[in-house]
Amino acid sequence: MSNFARRGYLVLADISGYTSFVAKTELEHSHEILTELLELLVAEFQPLMTISKLEGDAVFAYADEEEQTRGEILIEFMESVYAAFRDKQVSMRRKTTCTCAACRNISSLDLKFIVHYGDYIVQTVANIRELVGTDVNLVHRLSKNHVSEATGWRAYILLTEKCLNCMQLDLPDAHLQLEAYEHLGEVKTRSIDLHARYRELTDERRVRITEEEADLTLNVDFRVPPHIAWEWMQDPSRRNIWCPDVKWSIGDRPRGRRGRGASNHCAHGKGISTEVVLDWRPFHYVTVHSIENGKVLFMETAYFEALPDGTTRFRDCISIRLIPGPRPLRRILGWFIFIVVNKYDKLLADAARLAEEDYGKSKESARF
Repeated sequence: MSNFARRGYLVLADISGYTSFVAKTELEHSHEILTELLELLVAEFQPLMTISKLEGDAVFAYADEEEQTRGEILIEFMESVYAAFRDKQVSMRRKTTCTCAACRNISSLDLKFIVHYGDYIVQTVANIRELVGTDVNLVHRLSKNHVSEATGWRAYILLTEKCLNCMQLDLPDAHLQLEAYEHLGEVKTRSIDLHARYRELTDERRVRITEEEADLTLNVDFRVPPHIAWEWMQDPSRRNIWCPDVKWSIGDRPRGRRGRGASNHCAHGKGISTEVVLDWRPFHYVTVHSIENGKVLFMETAYFEALPDGTTRFRDCISIRLIPGPRPLRRILGWFIFIVVNKYDKLLADAARLAEEDYGKSKESARF
């Protein structure tokens, strides 16, 4: 690979508390626990980012800017990784019957993410590839910050101002802090408390429509990873590509980003409907209802199932709320509106095809 400057997102996922964990526990068991957690992080990272290297108790990864069409998806991704990390800790603790100090203290480990946007070179020396550059140095220096001292947080996402500007996000509720490093100067950062976010994800009421409850269910396979399929189905600008007869636009964004309570607007013919998020689990499922003139037209849950070959099965379960009639009538109405009139099944097939073509191009360009 040629050593030319590239630009993109740099992410360091650091398992915090590991030094103390190893010092106070049995080396063999603590090493096994770290290995299992690092394997989880590697598996979670690989679909979205390129792993540069493992750094003891951390994973350093990057993504070229061409591969990320919406910076917000990176925050959704890290929240999803953190949820998987916490779930893995619980699973490991429940499965083991070992009473050693390492196994008893699995829950003392935590995870933080340092995220920056900048330039880097992929350098190859003696068949070893690594990233070099000032921005690479900065993201590593930022792992030694003062967020925990100022907030008491043990798990968080720290994003530099440069990164947030590129993402076009404000995040007014995030913790603002200024860090300073020799030779690198002052860096303005904003941080998100992952403990609080994890509680939101686990405590919020689940709102899902199952296939048994749906009046209409549509399935299509996306030959791309779940996060790519998610992007093509959730980003209004992407929807306008595969659904050109309507015009999607961004609505409300609580706390500066999409999630529960956020909305998108859909202009179709002379009408405008609003899609409001009821339940939001990035890369897994999302439930929304569509409202027009104060009336709920339909409610749907879109599921994104990761398949063994790395692709995605998209399943859309739709409940018709336009009329209160018997279910057979709602099913006929749903089939007529979505299939006969709007040809939504064909639009979904187009979305899958376009996602695959775009993903292929981005992976090809990343090779050079």
